[in-house]
Amino acid sequence: METPGDPVPLFARVLITPLLSANETSMHRLLLVCLLSLPTIASAAGPSSSIVLHDIEALPAPDGVVRTAARQLHWGGGHLVQVEQRWRGEVVEGSQLTLSYDDDAGLRDVFGPLELGFPPVRDPDVSADDAVDAAVHGWADLQGDGELWPPRVELALFREGALVHRAWAVDVSVAEPVGAWRVYIDAHDGRLLGAKQQLWTAQAEVYPSNPAASELTLVELNDVDGDELINDYAYVHSCTDFNDQYWQCEAKEKQAIADEDGNFFFDPAASSSDDPMSELQMFFHLDLVARWFEDEFGFRTDFGLSGDAVEGIVNFDLMNAFYGDADGDGIPEVAFGQGGGIDFAYDADVVYHEFGHGVFGSVVDSGSGRFDEYGRLVAPSGLNEGSADLFSLAITGDPMLGEYAGGSALGSGAIRDLEPDRTCPDDIYGESHRDGEIWASMGWNMIEDEELGGQVTAHAYFGALSRWTDEVTFGSAGEALMDSIDDLLETGFITADQHDRLMGHVEAAGFDDCGRVIALDDGAEPTQAMYGRNGQNGPMLFPLPNQFSIDAPEGAVEIRFYVEELATSDPDFGFKVHVRRGEHVVHAFEEIEGPWGTFLFPYPDEFDFSVEGFDDGKVVELNEDSDPPLVPGATYYFSLTGFPDENMGGWGWGEITLRGEADIIPVEEEPIEEGDGCQTCASSMSGGSAGLALLLLVPAVARRRR
Repeated sequence: METPGDPVPLFARVLITPLLSANETSMHRLLLVCLLSLPTIASAAGPSSSIVLHDIEALPAPDGVVRTAARQLHWGGGHLVQVEQRWRGEVVEGSQLTLSYDDDAGLRDVFGPLELGFPPVRDPDVSADDAVDAAVHGWADLQGDGELWPPRVELALFREGALVHRAWAVDVSVAEPVGAWRVYIDAHDGRLLGAKQQLWTAQAEVYPSNPAASELTLVELNDVDGDELINDYAYVHSCTDFNDQYWQCEAKEKQAIADEDGNFFFDPAASSSDDPMSELQMFFHLDLVARWFEDEFGFRTDFGLSGDAVEGIVNFDLMNAFYGDADGDGIPEVAFGQGGGIDFAYDADVVYHEFGHGVFGSVVDSGSGRFDEYGRLVAPSGLNEGSADLFSLAITGDPMLGEYAGGSALGSGAIRDLEPDRTCPDDIYGESHRDGEIWASMGWNMIEDEELGGQVTAHAYFGALSRWTDEVTFGSAGEALMDSIDDLLETGFITADQHDRLMGHVEAAGFDDCGRVIALDDGAEPTQAMYGRNGQNGPMLFPLPNQFSIDAPEGAVEIRFYVEELATSDPDFGFKVHVRRGEHVVHAFEEIEGPWGTFLFPYPDEFDFSVEGFDDGKVVELNEDSDPPLVPGATYYFSLTGFPDENMGGWGWGEITLRGEADIIPVEEEPIEEGDGCQTCASSMSGGSAGLALLLLVPAVARRRR
């Protein structure tokens, strides 16, 4: 281990001096030395190509489907072979198969859709222009306002369940809040089939400040033998013409050029768009994280220069960072802006996080948030953000993500703090970054466990990714993680004690049984995001991600359901509560027609009654005199949606905090005569309560503000 005063040796070739603050320096020294000493966990060879080909050919396949191995990955539980499915020469989007190999026993599992049904071969009945209208008005307009870039459209094959559709794939975006999706419109009936998120941002509250740097650290760049920052893993450009209306870089250049000795020495200029140091910082950490993923999992990017290296784009005016197509060439990049004295490219955590989105998008065949019978399905987006956070934590060993990007001269703060414990489903909120904190904070508890650490945790998480589908929930993600942990034990990568400790962390975070209903009986006060919109077809009621329940056990005389706090963007934006006894409220789907086509939208279908409201306070009260009356012995379920009044125009959003309580009369026990053998009767009947025939109990409700 290097002593604090020693320079950090890393790789070979050209000497550089990246800028690091005093407290960052020791962490990075330790990090870089540890990365060099990481062993190769599994053989990179894996199953031979002939074995993989035999296994692929042995799988039942529909007529016309050709399957080819697209990527082989290794992890502590063996090897993963990802298989691409093509029909009549075209890739079927959303149909990736993953073959999981135990290196001793051979093929262990196959994940993904094996049975596919295909449409008749005919020309589209829906035009490209109509498909664009359907994607914009049937999806993008429901996500926000404005656009980052004009829509782009092409024909594709898209899997929905077991059926494959000829579809128009339309890339759309919104400017507020920032987002981009690939939307699939049925090319024959104009129906919206699904959407996958394409743009992932790292949000931060940025204050006017400069990097808090106190010293320079001498390191060595890897495989840089020319006058530009480029190797087989990374390359970087500065954006000299950034169109902030469409979030596109329209011209690029290289600012970091080696001096006559082949070295890269630059003064930091975080507030300037002419800042070679920004390129240098981006290249150094992009190269580092790319090599880490290859060393640990055999992962190489399948986009960028020569299909291997990933591009970073820096030095443009945008107080954010994102993973997506920043220059319009059809290839995603990690793009880091600057503003208010903050340059996101100076923060290694954010570089690792955004690269993690690239890994997630390449490895996981998962969609974006949609709807199911419980409500809004937010897990795919939250798990993407949480996994990107987790891999960053595993590299840095620090639960604070983005301390520089989220800090300022006026104070300190990180983009996210993953140290606090969070549980599923109580902490589900309905926004991807915040929901991702539940998944990542569980991982941090594993990382800081002295018997586990970052490497074991990263392999446990990586092994879970390929088991996910486009309908992944937090509950199924937890099940996949537990299966991954079992596989690590089976291969001997972890010990029985480590297995039990990992499972203990999963259970403590609630991922062993994370359902879609949050029980309010024990004083929980969950807070969730709420959305709604008045469209040309009337109010659109977006359901919350989770439903809620209150038990009315035998002896219950009343239950009450409260909106504890309500904050909305418009005074005419409220909520609607649907109540059902005995079972959760079931949402069905209706086709909403428009001049741009049709799409499926959820509506509460199976419920007993509903209540509307625009203020906090008591919403539902059930007792023997209410209509309907309370039924003791039952559980009541509550599903909420945003509810835009007819006076509200366009889009509305808000935040709602809920709680519930029950009044219960306990069953009076028969008095026990002396000598009947009761050993605890005296203490239970002592004191002032002994003469009460009935006692009205109102459970205390824990108050938690968010």
